[in-house]
Amino acid sequence: MNSKNYRLFNGLSVFFIFMLFVIGGLVRSTGSGMGCPDWPKCFDQYVPPTTEGDLPENYEEYYKNQRLKKTKRFTQLLHLFGFKEKAKELQQAKELNESHKFNVIKAYVEYVNRLWGALTGLIVFICTLLSIQYFKLNWKVFFFTFLGFIAVFFNALLGAVVVNSNLIGGIVTAHFIAAFAAISFFMIAYRYSSNSSELNIQTKKISIALMFFISIQVIIGAFVRESYDLNYGIMTLNQTIESLYPNLYFHGILGVIIMSLSILQLIRSPKNTKAMKNAKIIVVLSIAQIIIGPLSLNESFLAISKLFHISFGAGIYVLQFYICTSFLNYKK
Repeated sequence: MNSKNYRLFNGLSVFFIFMLFVIGGLVRSTGSGMGCPDWPKCFDQYVPPTTEGDLPENYEEYYKNQRLKKTKRFTQLLHLFGFKEKAKELQQAKELNESHKFNVIKAYVEYVNRLWGALTGLIVFICTLLSIQYFKLNWKVFFFTFLGFIAVFFNALLGAVVVNSNLIGGIVTAHFIAAFAAISFFMIAYRYSSNSSELNIQTKKISIALMFFISIQVIIGAFVRESYDLNYGIMTLNQTIESLYPNLYFHGILGVIIMSLSILQLIRSPKNTKAMKNAKIIVVLSIAQIIIGPLSLNESFLAISKLFHISFGAGIYVLQFYICTSFLNYKK
């Protein structure tokens, strides 16, 4: 059994999914989510145009109508599966009737995001094929790798829905959280595939508690981010901030709790170990998040803070989840 190749592609899968968070942060910070108004192509082309002159005169109306048709089909699917309220919300959303003017920078930022997503899908598929060798000897490796593949595939479908629905609330958050699920499954599979693990049982309770709060923070943060994006530009900055409560308040409190627990985890970690190195990085990132978070509410630092806030948050989650996977095979 060639486990070396599997672990290589598993590690690549984790890296490429993580980089989707970073690139996604760039998409969000530059407002490029609708840089390509169609999916999977960009302005009906495999490579986006470089000037507006390369597009037909009525392109804005054309892509809006295309989006409306696709959304209609999607809402019919939601009806079929019993999600009538969500289907009604999509049909009535004012965002559907918005058109988008061509912007070459936003188009190529979103295009890079999609290319990276496609490459991620290929690597994840190869990793899943390699995991078949574990089916009889260690079924957990295959099972969690397959779940990771399904999560990535589902997230790709959500990406199409996000574009076709013009970034409608709820779907963007689901798209974000599905990526966290995918990366988690691959890390679990990697831990089960490896015979060597650096167990840090001294911090087990602290590490699990910290992981719990980080997971809650990811969910609340996604809702705060989505609400902010939906209201920004429609309301004044102060009104937008007020509309985020009480979620923004809980988001801030959780940030302090996570920072405190990460420091405690570092203090309790064995010296000169990989777990301690990861714990140090988590502390640094959690402190940085406390500083960067409020800057996201300041127009002068809005774009850059969005990019780092999402990337650092994903980094905290990935490193802490990896620490917690060391407890999977622990037996008293």
